[in-house]
Amino acid sequence: MRAIIIGAGKIGYHIAEVLAHENHDVVLIESNSERIQALEDTLDIQVINGSGTSYNVLEAAGIREADLLVAVTGIDEINIISCILAKQFGVGTTVARVRNQEYVLEGQRKGGLFSEIDLVINPEWETAKEIAKLIEVPEALDVVYYANGKIQLLELLVHPEAEIVGTRLKDIKADFSYLLIAILRKGKMLIPRGDDRIEADDIIFVMAKTAEMEKVERFLGMERLKADKVMILGADLIGLNLARLLEEQRITVKIIEKRRDRCVEVAHQLQNTIVLHGDGTDLDLLKSEGIGDVDVFVCLTDDDKLNLLVGLLAKHHGAKRAIAQVRRSDYVELMEKVGIDAGISPRLLTAEAILRFIKRGRGVLSVTLLSEERAEMLEVVVPDKSGLVDKKIKDINFPKGAIIGSIYRKDNVIIASGEDVLKPGDIITVFALPQALKKVEEFLGIDLD
Repeated sequence: MRAIIIGAGKIGYHIAEVLAHENHDVVLIESNSERIQALEDTLDIQVINGSGTSYNVLEAAGIREADLLVAVTGIDEINIISCILAKQFGVGTTVARVRNQEYVLEGQRKGGLFSEIDLVINPEWETAKEIAKLIEVPEALDVVYYANGKIQLLELLVHPEAEIVGTRLKDIKADFSYLLIAILRKGKMLIPRGDDRIEADDIIFVMAKTAEMEKVERFLGMERLKADKVMILGADLIGLNLARLLEEQRITVKIIEKRRDRCVEVAHQLQNTIVLHGDGTDLDLLKSEGIGDVDVFVCLTDDDKLNLLVGLLAKHHGAKRAIAQVRRSDYVELMEKVGIDAGISPRLLTAEAILRFIKRGRGVLSVTLLSEERAEMLEVVVPDKSGLVDKKIKDINFPKGAIIGSIYRKDNVIIASGEDVLKPGDIITVFALPQALKKVEEFLGIDLD
């Protein structure tokens, strides 16, 4: 696949890095000449200095042979025009990062001005949705749903005091179905076997029926938290969108915002949320507004240091969980190490959402990227004539470094075991380590290009 990416910020860089790693032909267009050399030194791709709205620049990038164009500069109009031009050149798939809410709605409207753009993505909305998922299951580092929401995949941190620490997987017996898909240990992802032991500070990826996941967590010695009260610091678009989503879940929400005019504006757009004018670093304010009773405190200012400080302050004074927006994505791991429960990078979330969209292929319903190790969870339909049909999973010579996690058949959910037999039309989830991904694609007869 030939991909053209316009804009070499965090989003564009991450997408280019992933696609280049998968041996796609990538061209990056960047208007800032000072960044060109650094990009060429760190990525094995072609970099062109110029604007994505220029015919000449697009021609130089090979637009006529391109399969994909992703425009993720900081300027909405450039991204939209670039995608419209790309369609005129015959590019099959176009993606535009757009922050203006009116543009987003126009892009989503059938027959709208931007309806030819295949994906119009809004970072603030993607971030709000991700945080809302984490608040729904606040003990998780990440939450993903499959099979129309009937299957849940949780990313969980194993605390040193957890009962399962030191236990071999084959010794953990349960009277219900779940599957420990993978373990992330000291930066390395592995698919565990029966003799492997769970260690303190492991990050485990657990799959189960959504209706049974709470029982699975209790069995693994982890506490299922319920979030009834949420406090948000910052009332920009992410905070506003998040409050709207939480109102739908009937969660009690308070927003603290330093700008009085923004408080008034946001208060008029929300139904049940309390909007407070004040400084989030004011400890007396936090205490008077019940910080000790808050289930989740969410820091959404543009200042990473302030988000870290106030998040830790909130936890120290009784907030059960703290989630912080991180503008510098390389700070995410640091924040989580010092006590923030989840660091959220809007740029990385947007990049991952774009990658999920463009990596869907023939027979693939969804693609989820798990951790920075670039492991993937694929949701795939089993073809009628596949070599998988009518075979027990244990008898399938599945590629090393991959595992079948679940089966969704005629509205029924099955957490996969070696004895399960696959049928035509089954929707299966497949976890694959990066080195196994290509073999999995070939084995399943799917195409993510």
